[in-house]
Amino acid sequence: MADCPFRDRLRRATAACRYVLLALICTAGFAHADEVSETAAVFRSLDSELRVTGMTFVGSRGETSEFVLRAERAVFFPETNIAELEDVEVVSEDGREFEVRCDRGELDVETGNFLAEGNVRGKAGAGQFYRAPWVRYEHEQSLLYTDAPVTMHDDTGRFHGDGFQYFVKQGRFRLLGNVSLEQME
Repeated sequence: MADCPFRDRLRRATAACRYVLLALICTAGFAHADEVSETAAVFRSLDSELRVTGMTFVGSRGETSEFVLRAERAVFFPETNIAELEDVEVVSEDGREFEVRCDRGELDVETGNFLAEGNVRGKAGAGQFYRAPWVRYEHEQSLLYTDAPVTMHDDTGRFHGDGFQYFVKQGRFRLLGNVSLEQME
């Protein structure tokens, strides 16, 4: 049966509804386990990329929100489940301290993993402030890390190292390799 203009309009309207639904899900911050899989399913069914302004994504386990990711702009690519982000802020929600701010990043909508790049700075643990070219967050492991040169400062002083690991659940920050310290006076 040949395509008719009505079917084309219906197909476009259905795709538009999917875009609106995904945009509402993202901006409303729904991300509980069932909703994440539903969001990912909607996302995978899109026919083309989706651009969102003022996006919010909540990473959670069950009913517990673990982090909130906000991006000024995002482009979702349904074939990869990846959102490319601009002007990004990530903050913890469950009482564990961590923050990430960066110029750009990538979010895997299905797993909640993200990569932060460009002027990355943030806070971890009990007052450790860091700067690095990039950091990655593995949601399943609750691990924030980089193996790029990092500068970290806290009450003790300013440290330089070859990277860090921050174990979010344990609240444990660890500098990696060639660590040097500038003590505060």
